Amino acid sequence: METTPWEVNSKNVSDQYIAGFLDGDGSIVAAIEKRPDRRRFPYRVRLKINFTQHIRHKNMMFLLQEALGKVGSVRFIRTHNLAELVIQKRQDVKHTLERLLPYLILKQRQAKIMLAMIEIFDHGVVKVRSSLSDKDFEKLFSMAKELRNLNAGAGGKKNYEFINPVTTHSEFTRNG
Repeated sequence: METTPWEVNSKNVSDQYIAGFLDGDGSIVAAIEKRPDRRRFPYRVRLKINFTQHIRHKNMMFLLQEALGKVGSVRFIRTHNLAELVIQKRQDVKHTLERLLPYLILKQRQAKIMLAMIEIFDHGVVKVRSSLSDKDFEKLFSMAKELRNLNAGAGGKKNYEFINPVTTHSEFTRNG
């Protein structure tokens, strides 16, 4: 059985509809990943946008992907009966958020924070081991924690050990 009506195609899906979909069944995520192999910055900040639906509506994920310019990838989480469109390429995330920002209601603040984070990445100063300065990394880390606290399921659940790359002083910080 088709889950997306035959009369719906990517040309009929407006930016307003996609923004509403993101507000309701999507997420704007700054994942903080531990990178023990890195000496300078022990964590990496990865940015992504997710649109999620029950797997019976998987065609909707492909429709959204098409409407957004064939960005991201559609994945299936069979253990939870979910289909998701995940956009991780930084420039695709930026373009998508700039396009949807005027129509976002619930996730407008998250979108603005993520766009500011992308701006920091885009203007990073080239260093030997990283394209970010120490100050830029600290700001990104702080913004990622702020973004995570705005997301319902992530705020305050995990501790991160932040190592100041200048003094090598270790601080335990609560995500929030």
